[in-house]
Amino acid sequence: MFQKIKGLMQLKEDIDAVNANMEESSRIISELKNELISLKKDFGELNKNQDEFLKNFKENLAVIKNLREDFGKEVYDFRLLKGQLQRKILDKFEEELQKDLEVNRENLKKDADDYNDLRKKVAETLSGLSLTSGEINKFVEISRSIKKEDFELTKFARHLIDMDREKLELMRKIDTLERLVSKIRRSEIIR
Repeated sequence: MFQKIKGLMQLKEDIDAVNANMEESSRIISELKNELISLKKDFGELNKNQDEFLKNFKENLAVIKNLREDFGKEVYDFRLLKGQLQRKILDKFEEELQKDLEVNRENLKKDADDYNDLRKKVAETLSGLSLTSGEINKFVEISRSIKKEDFELTKFARHLIDMDREKLELMRKIDTLERLVSKIRRSEIIR
């Protein structure tokens, strides 16, 4: 009998231990459930932020594409303008040799004003391109944290940077041509 009571007491202790384990397990499950809910919420916000980022990214990509097209048109127009400008300068130079000194001064002043206006426009375009290069560098940094298939934008950014270098080279060539035309004018005036 004493043995049965002892067995029952042992059984009660085992049941209490199982109940304690059950309560602990329930508490852990409840905590895990709360963490899972929190993770779901965070994941939803992350998806929302990612969608918003992708939307902004696509909009910016469209802007960059438009800028690239505009830049290509500007370079083409600039090349045409350069050829036309060379022809006009030579024609005007022959004309100016036949006029008196005052007319020559006025025409040279007009050419200088046109040159300054053109230089301002090119400087503004270059400034806009520099800002674009800064934005492209930001996109390159962002693209490093995106999936591998999104790295195509990096190639595009490099292409734009190469185009920026080409534009700077064209600016240098224009400066060289302008110095050459100035030397030709000076030598013709001296004659």
